[in-house]
Amino acid sequence: MQIDLLTVFIAAVLNMVVGFFWYSKWLFGPSWIKLRKMKEESSGMRMNILYAFIVSLIIAYFIAFFEAHLSVTTVTDGMFVGFTLWFGFVATTQISSVIWCKEPFQLFLLDAGCKLLSFLVMSGVIGA
Repeated sequence: MQIDLLTVFIAAVLNMVVGFFWYSKWLFGPSWIKLRKMKEESSGMRMNILYAFIVSLIIAYFIAFFEAHLSVTTVTDGMFVGFTLWFGFVATTQISSVIWCKEPFQLFLLDAGCKLLSFLVMSGVIGA
């Protein structure tokens, strides 16, 4: 079983890029801020980005781990693994905030949609 750490790093960077554009003012950022009932602030942003990148590295590594164990060698197979991981763990975990915390379903769609796209991109790149 071989895990290419450079590919893991690239996948983690792509995860950050997807999140940057998804939550930007050009796409869903304003809606997300409104649904979260937040004020636009940038204090502590550098540390948040660092923490998010560490999380991205961990996610990318474990996607690579599962894909290596499953002998994934194509983009489409990698994306299928990413989708199943997202559906089985991310979507089901994130929906609990709607069920228990009564957060808006639209917020779930925004957050889960970003994670879906991120998982598809990361797992596709890792599977290639």
